[in-house]
Amino acid sequence: MSIVKVFAYSLAIAAVATSVAIYRMGARFQQVEKAAYSGKRPWWFVLLSALLLAFYLFALRSFFAAAPKTWAGWLLMVVIPLGWSLKAVLLVFNKQGRETVTKISGDANWRRIALARLPIALVLLVLGYLA
Repeated sequence: MSIVKVFAYSLAIAAVATSVAIYRMGARFQQVEKAAYSGKRPWWFVLLSALLLAFYLFALRSFFAAAPKTWAGWLLMVVIPLGWSLKAVLLVFNKQGRETVTKISGDANWRRIALARLPIALVLLVLGYLA
């Protein structure tokens, strides 16, 4: 199995796991979001971000070294990360974006977010399979 597939499947598993955590925690997940997106980033957020970036760069190197490249691989390794970068600019590195995320409240809103994330996992699984 290629590293690109492992990367896609790992992201899908992480999306499902975090969706389950968000769904079960409901409004209590707000504390996790506040810790990650407001003020100084906690060590665990920085560590997880660094590990994800390192895994992505390893998979990206593997992707460019391998042949042939599929359209699904291009989506996984180039297009989706560009979307993540846009999200980072709009949310993580933007004060107004961070404030918007940290203002989400209520069990029902967090559970809707958890359910809305599940199709992302399905898309990652399909792209991983096709990559």
